[in-house]
Amino acid sequence: MNRSYPAWLKGTAVLVALFVLVQLLVYGKFILMPLAFAAFFAMLLDPLRDRFERWKLGRVGSILLSLLAALVVVAGLVFLLSTQIVQFADRLPEANERIQQISEQLTATAESLLGITPERQIAYMEQGLQQLVKGSGEYLSTAVGATTSVFTTLGLLPIFVFFMMYYRNLFRHFLHLVTSRRDSRSVDSVISDVQDVTQNYIIGMMTVISILAALNAIGLWIIGLENALFFAVFAAVLAVIPYIGIILGSIPAILWALLFSQTFWDPVAVIGVFAAVQFLEGNFITPNVIGSRVSINPFMALVALIIGGQIWGIAGMILFVPFLGILRCIFLEVEALKPYGFLLGGSADP
Repeated sequence: MNRSYPAWLKGTAVLVALFVLVQLLVYGKFILMPLAFAAFFAMLLDPLRDRFERWKLGRVGSILLSLLAALVVVAGLVFLLSTQIVQFADRLPEANERIQQISEQLTATAESLLGITPERQIAYMEQGLQQLVKGSGEYLSTAVGATTSVFTTLGLLPIFVFFMMYYRNLFRHFLHLVTSRRDSRSVDSVISDVQDVTQNYIIGMMTVISILAALNAIGLWIIGLENALFFAVFAAVLAVIPYIGIILGSIPAILWALLFSQTFWDPVAVIGVFAAVQFLEGNFITPNVIGSRVSINPFMALVALIIGGQIWGIAGMILFVPFLGILRCIFLEVEALKPYGFLLGGSADP
């Protein structure tokens, strides 16, 4: 017999469930975060694994070859970054001299405009350094903890990906067992939709990164910036963080132009290149590449970005937007939740 519950009771239950979910995400991120990344990589590599299996390489061999292919791609990116970092290290003495020149210019400007003598400026800097030293212990412990967490996640990630791909049929059968027989078709539909959303999002994001890298490289090469390819790829890769990734990725190129350019207009030109690319990315590239593959309301995606950043940091900013697409797939299959699925992907004029 269907039973109707009062609105206040439903609202209270929803708020309690959201509170419990947030607490679970906060305190369980040490295991949920690597599992989430592993699930995304497993779904991304699944078509490659399927092709290897069709070549009669066996389940284990196909999974290992898929992981090896992904490792080769990652190793290539690391090699590119390391070679560029070595080139940067060779110019550190020149950067030090340039920083000293800029510091002298700023000191003279502050003295002429604000009337602050160099001695007082040095005193202010010493006070700031003292405050920095006092808080350095906390910052260092936080950095060490974050570094340890990153290496732990990287170490566990291939293992998690392997077992998720190996036991994929077991997980599917489990979902069938915990649902009624009449919902089996819905379970298969949700699983298929989740895989499509995840794969399309990742493939779309890789396409966007490639386009952005090409546009950044062309723009930086035209203005004559050194190491244009490295800065272009670096800024494009950070586009995995929606909305603000390109802005963060442009900072190294702008600082490089400030330090090693002979004129003031070179940094301005670098800012102009990234501003133009950011405009194209936000208005044309991402909506047409990813928006056509994963239909997500931009406003809800921005909310998910902020919430993900607060809960899981940068990892949350990367993961919570595709999470939103997965939730939409689930909501659209549940009759009572279909309005929320429409809200997550609805257009401005339904």
